[in-house]
Formats: sequence, structure tokens, C-alpha cells
Amino acid sequence: MAERKCSMIETIYNSPELKSCPIETTFKIIGKKWTVIIIREMFRGTTQFNRFLENIDGITPKVLTERLRELQKFGIVRRRIVSEYPIRVEYEMTYLGKEFEPVLLAAASFSMRNMPKIVFKDGKSRNPANFLTQQQ
Repeated sequence: MAERKCSMIETIYNSPELKSCPIETTFKIIGKKWTVIIIREMFRGTTQFNRFLENIDGITPKVLTERLRELQKFGIVRRRIVSEYPIRVEYEMTYLGKEFEPVLLAAASFSMRNMPKIVFKDGKSRNPANFLTQQQ
């Protein structure tokens, strides 16, 4: 009988020093409605409050303010005053926030391969690596 290999997740969960689920912890941060879209917009270069409102259909100023404050609290986003008068505020991704990029790319890759009818107009599955080279 072949020896069963442990998955990486099983190895993590067998760790005696584990206090809580690390997957759940991540999703407590990015799992709230709009949060992952705000992070995505920051990776696309959006930094100003009104640009977020323009680029994210359906988000209200109140919810955007709440989510940006939560992201600041977790150290994912930094708020910076660019000019005093008229006041201009920009948001920038911290080093910690930039570590979400592979998480978002993995989520995008999963959907591109496995949920093409939802993701693509033609409904055809795509290999994310090939898709990126075709777009350049």
C-alpha cells in the first residue's frame, strides 16, 4: 500500500502552535463585500476616493470609507494627505497589502480556468499564463 502524502493544508493544521485558522483569518479581512474590489482597484492604480467611487459600481461613499478604514487598521492600506488646500487624500498599498497580489491572481486563475461562462464573454476557459502573454 502506498504511503499517503499530507497536503500542505493538512501539515499546517497539524501544527501545535496554530491558534486559529489562517485561511479564515485572511477571509475575515478580504471577505467583506467590496474589500477585494477595493484592493483590486489599488493594484490597477486607483488611489483617490472619488476614483474608487467611479470605478466600483454600486459602492456607497459610506461603505467605501468603512472598508478603507478597515484596510488601514490591518496595515494593508496607508492614507496620505497630498495637499492641504484643497485637501487631497490618496490611498496607497503598503508592503503588507502588496502581498495580496498572488492571492488575487490565484483567485483570478481559478475562475478563468473553471468558471469561464461567468468570466468571459465567449464562455471559453483560458490558461491565465497564456492569457497574460496574449494581452501584452
